[in-house]
Amino acid sequence: MNYVCLQNKDFSDGGSGLDPIQIKPQRIRIRLVPNSVRHYVMLHYKVARNFPLDLYFLHDPSKSMENLITSLTQLTNDIANEISNITTDFRFGLGTAMDKVISPFVRRDPKYLIYPCGTPHIYCDHPYSFLHRQSLTADTDVFKAALDKVNRTGNQDIVEGLFDGLMQVMVCGDKIGWRRKARRMVVYATDVNFHQAGDGRTAGILEPNDGLCHLDDRGYYTKAEIQDYPSVGQIIQKARENNINVIFVIGGKESTIMKSNYYDGLARHLPGNIHNASALSNDSKNILDIIRENYRKLREAVKLSTDGIPKELVLKIYSNCGTGGILEKTNMCEKLSFDTWVNFTVAFESKLTTCPSQRSFNMTIFPEGLDDRVQIEVEHQCDCDCQREPDAEPNSTICNRRGTYECGVCHCNKGWSGDSCECDERGTEAEACGTEMGICSNAGNCTCRECHCLEGYSGLKCECNDRTCPSHNGSLCGGHVHGNCSCGKCVCTSEYSGAACDCQRSEGTCMDNNRASTFNTICSDHGVCECGRCRCDQGFIGSLCDTCLACPDSCLEHFNCVECVGFRQGPLNDKMCKERCKNIEIVNILYDEESNFTENRKSCILRDTSGCFIYFNVYYTGIERSIQIKSRKHCHQKPVDSLKIGLGISGAIVLVGVTLIIIWKILSLVYDKVEYSKFETEIKDLIWEPGNPIYKDCTTTAQNPTSNYSRLINPENQNKYEGIGKTKIGVHEYKKLEEFERKESNIPETQNKHDKMKQTRVSSHEYLQIEEEMKEANHDTTDTPEKLKKYDKIDQSQADVHKYTKLDEAEEIELDIPDNYDEINEGQIAADHYMEISQI
Repeated sequence: MNYVCLQNKDFSDGGSGLDPIQIKPQRIRIRLVPNSVRHYVMLHYKVARNFPLDLYFLHDPSKSMENLITSLTQLTNDIANEISNITTDFRFGLGTAMDKVISPFVRRDPKYLIYPCGTPHIYCDHPYSFLHRQSLTADTDVFKAALDKVNRTGNQDIVEGLFDGLMQVMVCGDKIGWRRKARRMVVYATDVNFHQAGDGRTAGILEPNDGLCHLDDRGYYTKAEIQDYPSVGQIIQKARENNINVIFVIGGKESTIMKSNYYDGLARHLPGNIHNASALSNDSKNILDIIRENYRKLREAVKLSTDGIPKELVLKIYSNCGTGGILEKTNMCEKLSFDTWVNFTVAFESKLTTCPSQRSFNMTIFPEGLDDRVQIEVEHQCDCDCQREPDAEPNSTICNRRGTYECGVCHCNKGWSGDSCECDERGTEAEACGTEMGICSNAGNCTCRECHCLEGYSGLKCECNDRTCPSHNGSLCGGHVHGNCSCGKCVCTSEYSGAACDCQRSEGTCMDNNRASTFNTICSDHGVCECGRCRCDQGFIGSLCDTCLACPDSCLEHFNCVECVGFRQGPLNDKMCKERCKNIEIVNILYDEESNFTENRKSCILRDTSGCFIYFNVYYTGIERSIQIKSRKHCHQKPVDSLKIGLGISGAIVLVGVTLIIIWKILSLVYDKVEYSKFETEIKDLIWEPGNPIYKDCTTTAQNPTSNYSRLINPENQNKYEGIGKTKIGVHEYKKLEEFERKESNIPETQNKHDKMKQTRVSSHEYLQIEEEMKEANHDTTDTPEKLKKYDKIDQSQADVHKYTKLDEAEEIELDIPDNYDEINEGQIAADHYMEISQI
């Protein structure tokens, strides 16, 4: 041990006038040697059950924080009851802070100083920087009375000066009432940002904050208008020096912004395990939860810090925080309980290569936020102890009277050696330890005229090599339980035999001691016991040859588990399946499904209730068994019904044939109907005369060429004569028609129709010419092709006359034409015909 415990009091929960002790030892002395290796010190920490608590409430008395005052008053007893579950030794204190009473922080006009709330109807305290209202007390009624006396006050700017109050709370220990052996907590409640060092310059305050206590007898801060606000660094420094744990409680509408921008970062640099500020609810009812949760974090965590370490000393702290794991470089452990403690290993290493001028110094290791301390006295050892002791002692008994004892070492007389001069060095090594192979067979050292053999060698002169013996289970001669190696040969114990002591003499391991003696046979009568192990007959495996691979039962006994794990079926439910079925896996490809069994594997094929085959292998490794299941079952398809398939195919063919016939019949009917309709249309629209034009009647009638009657009664001219008779009726209307045409001849809309009428009249004239030719033809009764063509032209002219009539009908629709216009018009044409025919 390179350190000495000067004080090591045991852990204590405190109470009954005793101080709680949470860390030990409390005082250590350690000696360091320049250029030496590391020195280690072990520290222990345990949470005390009844550790004292001092809780101070600091807040601003503005209107926005009135809900907090109300909630604190209502919840004081609840807070006390909650804390009493952890410790019965607690006290409460109270203070309020606003801002420096100087412009621009506070309005200085007399009216505002008298009525800081702006009206005499609302009672408000005069502006002040900080007022310590109630020292720490265990009487909750006194604390509530102090809360009732808190009145509103105001300032001018938005930012407030609570840092002045926080500094006074931390450094004025006597007036606040902080106890030395207590956990000190300050609940800092506000809803705005804080003034800090440098802001005082806007009011002409140049003197920096001195970090000292300046409270008068009434509790007011007296240097507010003289000294600047404290800096963030000063707040952190004083919190560490005085072991203050600050809990920032932020309320208001912008609490989230205030927390993240200002107070969370500040909380992480202060002592303790409070890494963030807490958000206060709108009604401030969660103040109890905030205090309980933050106190729990402080109590269940410890973070070791150091003080007074010189730069030439390197100090590192390691711990596993009670987990039993590997030590890690850390100085903090969390989630501690009352029942266990944690160990910290502190490593010291000096960077000095020579002795320093200051041979000793003191340093401290302590838990942050607590008053517990480990005082370490460090001393640089540069002188030997013997240099401070009396002169050397010749022929000392310590040296067996064969030497002089000086500075803790024996200086032996001639012919003797050893730490206590016990070795006789008279004579030569060869005489005492020599062999043909050298001193101590070149496998040891000759000391005190005796051979001290190297590891692995033995004998008086190290002539035996103990590493040439055969090994078993990775050890020479199977290890010390089985035997020992002596000069290259295994010397077995009574229970083992063999060259490597690997054969157990007893046959007890080849029998099942749990069976009745009647059935307990060697290797289950299915093998022989060799060296304590069964060598099984073909078809049997297992450490006792008790598993029959060829027997079907070896497959059936595992079938329920195979169904359950592989396919979620069978008699086992999920719970039974998890409890009974172990070492089973599902694979896509099963090794060697065809062979039935090998030395350590049984292949099984069983049918389940659905008729499907399940494939699985059972593997045997000693007494352990494992199963592999093929992921897919093999289910044979049902026999094919050829009759049904034949009937189905035949029916399908017949159905397709009938369908095709029906379709063909429908298409034929449709086609015939279309063709017949076309035929009827063509019949109606014939453009040739109904008779055969080249047909000649067998009867021929000859007429007298000089007779007009015979020409008139010619069949071919009969229709023309009938038209002439009709035309006589409308001849007298002809003049009316011409008179009407003269009237409408100038109408543009009817000009096109007149053109058509003229065209038709031209055709009528052509008709008269053809008639002339017919006169000549009547003298020749033979129908020649030239005559037939002339007949066609006459028929065509008749058709044109008919069109002319239709055209006049159209004009009658558009013009105011007389009702007998058509008759007149027709009469005009026919009259011309009549005149020509009459001449005939």
